[in-house]
Amino acid sequence: MLKNLSILLFIAATSACSPIQTEKKNTAEHDFPPVIQEVYSSTPDQILLTFDKEIKPSADSFMLVPETVITSITAEGNRLCIQPEESLSPGQEYFIKGTVTDTGSNSTTLGATFYGYNPDVPEVLVNEFTTNGSGKHPDLAELYVRTDGNMAGVTLYAGTKTTYGDKIIFPDLKVRAGDYIIIHFKPQGLETEIDEIHNKKESAGYDTSDTAWDFWVREGSGLSGNNGALTLYDNPYGKIIDAVIYTNRTSESDTNYRGFGSTKFMLQADEIADEGCWKFKGDQIAPEDCINSAESTATRSMGRNSSSDDTDSTDDWHTVPTSKFSFGKANSDEKY
Repeated sequence: MLKNLSILLFIAATSACSPIQTEKKNTAEHDFPPVIQEVYSSTPDQILLTFDKEIKPSADSFMLVPETVITSITAEGNRLCIQPEESLSPGQEYFIKGTVTDTGSNSTTLGATFYGYNPDVPEVLVNEFTTNGSGKHPDLAELYVRTDGNMAGVTLYAGTKTTYGDKIIFPDLKVRAGDYIIIHFKPQGLETEIDEIHNKKESAGYDTSDTAWDFWVREGSGLSGNNGALTLYDNPYGKIIDAVIYTNRTSESDTNYRGFGSTKFMLQADEIADEGCWKFKGDQIAPEDCINSAESTATRSMGRNSSSDDTDSTDDWHTVPTSKFSFGKANSDEKY
């Protein structure tokens, strides 16, 4: 069914919603149909859709996949509220399709994915990572859990949600304060590389830990070696939880990209800084404001201190001596 949708317009949403597919029909020559701006699950039993103008839903036009009975659809101004019969599963991916019209009878048929609301997202930090992996020590990232909660739908990007290489969307995983989660960004494809949701000792492979939850980025290609970002969101299209930016460059490295080396990396850094998730000293974020990756290797990780302090700045980070990486336990305070 989804493959047969006629897609005429793609709109990048700004919150907990995916790129939105819409089919628009004009019935007024000089008027435009309503444009959907965002779709998100605000509570376990409510879906909100926001448009650029006042709208009303077409009767019986809305449907959810996986199939879920819709009990009510109400419109107020430019906002549409949809209530399913059953509570949505936290972190579950859903697809919604329907048609709305504006006061001039111009219609828009939309299709969009969103994720079930997770009311129990824990406080989580990117805590340690390596980006210049070797054969026996592939690229890794570690998360540190600061409060109890459920990781359902929480998403880690190698990049940002708008521009990334690899990502992992976490399943329903109940975590405790003090837990560690290791993400293996370049798995070997072994049967023992199991995503752990019940038993921390279940998975086996390079750099697994019996004291952490191990997860694998299927067909992952690894992290960007010296210049990149890691960002954590409460769902794939949601709000940012934590971020880190690393580079071996300086403002003098080039003139075209403020020293970042590429438009892609510069925009990732700007996006994180604009979200207020990374501090910088000048008018714009510069490579000098980021973690220095120049000394990191497969076993010299970049990490926070043993207390996992977080000030959203490079002051939190250091490179450890050779073989002092500490995935699955408290970070080393030793510096290279």
